[in-house]
Amino acid sequence: MTHDGLLARRRGLVLGVSSEDSIGYHAARAFRAAGAEVTLTHRAERAAAVAPLSDALGCERAEVDFRDERAVERTFGEFGARHGRLDFLLHTLVHVPSGVLEKPVTELSAADFAEVMEIGVHSLLVACRYALPWLRRSDAPRVITLLSPGSDRAVPHYHAVGMMKGALASAVRYLALELGPDGVLCNAVSFSIVETDAARRVIGAELTQKTRAALAKRTFTRRATDYDDVVNALTYLASPLCTNLAGETLCVDGGFLRAYL
Repeated sequence: MTHDGLLARRRGLVLGVSSEDSIGYHAARAFRAAGAEVTLTHRAERAAAVAPLSDALGCERAEVDFRDERAVERTFGEFGARHGRLDFLLHTLVHVPSGVLEKPVTELSAADFAEVMEIGVHSLLVACRYALPWLRRSDAPRVITLLSPGSDRAVPHYHAVGMMKGALASAVRYLALELGPDGVLCNAVSFSIVETDAARRVIGAELTQKTRAALAKRTFTRRATDYDDVVNALTYLASPLCTNLAGETLCVDGGFLRAYL
């Protein structure tokens, strides 16, 4: 599905693009197709994978470690100086230290837990801090992040990420409360498993495919969620069509969470 012109003259940042199989990349591609100017951010170690993707999309990109607040401040300052305003911000950042999800939840170290929370949740708060002066210059500023069923349910081999996503859902509501008077609409999209790079890293390719097949049998639509389903929701939330919707989570899963049997 195309959204020609829906994001025309809109200027946005997509935080946390990692590969061609990331939601961040697919969202950036959809935003560009809808007419937006987009800047991608990525970790330094992802530069080789992301550079050709940003070049193909005609996007600017920036290497940012979101644990370095000065680097975050610099990135938003440079974006604002170039573009004059920020119309939408999509946050897709997730980081899990190696081996963490193989441990029992009771064996999570304070350091590992803090790192997951810092990258997954605190990064959104810091991003909004430095984005806000530029968001205020937009006539329809939007902030969006990504959630998952693991924020509401216990999912095997997902504990640290699930707890992080639960905290992130709460952060969206508090951001919506505080930024709403400035006209900034803060919302989230939660979606059932897609064959992303992150999903394969967390639970493996084989289990990802089996989970998608099992979910498809239980959805109202009788099919698994795909990239287009997710990015269509993200495009709407980034657009001026989204009005007076704040602190909400759009659930894109074919109705799975609403099905009893």
